[in-house]
Amino acid sequence: METNPFIFQKRLILFLLIVFPCLVNAEVTKLPLYGKGNYVGFSDLKTILPELSTKLKKYTNVGSIYTPQGNIQFRIGSSFYTLDGKIYKIPKAILKKEEEVYLPLDLVEAILLNLIAYDVRYQFKETEFIVLVPKETIPKRNLGVKAIIIDAGHGGKDPGTSDTTGYFEKEVSLGVARYTYLYLRKYYPEIRVEMVRKDDRFVELEDRSKFANRVLSDTRDVIFISFHCNASLSEKAAGFEVYYLSQSPSTENARETALIENRYIGKHKNPVVSQIQSQMLSSVTQRRSKKLADSVADQYEKSLSPEIPSRGVKKADFSVLRGSLMPAVLVEMGYLTNPEESKKLRDKTFQKKIARSVIKGIHEYASAKD
Repeated sequence: METNPFIFQKRLILFLLIVFPCLVNAEVTKLPLYGKGNYVGFSDLKTILPELSTKLKKYTNVGSIYTPQGNIQFRIGSSFYTLDGKIYKIPKAILKKEEEVYLPLDLVEAILLNLIAYDVRYQFKETEFIVLVPKETIPKRNLGVKAIIIDAGHGGKDPGTSDTTGYFEKEVSLGVARYTYLYLRKYYPEIRVEMVRKDDRFVELEDRSKFANRVLSDTRDVIFISFHCNASLSEKAAGFEVYYLSQSPSTENARETALIENRYIGKHKNPVVSQIQSQMLSSVTQRRSKKLADSVADQYEKSLSPEIPSRGVKKADFSVLRGSLMPAVLVEMGYLTNPEESKKLRDKTFQKKIARSVIKGIHEYASAKD
């Protein structure tokens, strides 16, 4: 039976309004991007976020941007900033021309995620920064997890990467996903747990997102975990990484990893699903995704390092994360192209350790404050 696309679109809009009530009463603003689309002027940003304050020391060029939520410090001409005592590197340096300070997109994103208490939806275009700011801020609430979507990466005709013995990524991801599912059902029976795939079958990336969003429409406070293995031309490349969604990848390697994982996007994508995937990012969902990524990475490292070392938390534009309207992370569990890590990733006992460490990370996230 054919589906009326107009009716489906109306249902989608209604669903988005329920999930993101800030869309009902919000203003869309377009700010110009400078420097070939890589910078936002601070004075422009302050027009839509007046709670932002800044200080800049004249002779040292050391500055700060702050709200009651936090304080970001930087130096003009530097590609680093500090937040909560941690140093973060960004691809572009902070610039100043005459009296205007120009912020790289990564720093703008950090401001939205860490210094703004309410939800701001945004998107970086080629020449403009589109922002949707609610007229009335929504009170924060504590994090909670009522449902967990477990996504075993790849499957069926899409085997993912492999080691030299022909052991495929799709097998590792399914194995860890199954153990994660079983442990969650055993230790957290009150939480709804769903698997995107339970066997060796191919699932389009957009269908994984649609599956997760259907669960979200039934159950609030959902998180999404996607399991994968990494690959490199060098056998020495090693370690795990935990990713959350961003239009500005942390590094060039992060960008390349996303391109590899996105390569099986369907040729005939549903235009409505594409609309979901291309909509503006939610700062609250991103902030929670980063908290989830930090918690999972922390517990993974405690449980599995130095057997599989940490490569840290990173951000990139993964299609499977972009389509999910909830906190979502992608775990690159290790390198199948590294002979030592491949042995561990194939081992069922080690797969169980991975599953338990991820569950500990979920527990740490759910116990934290927003």
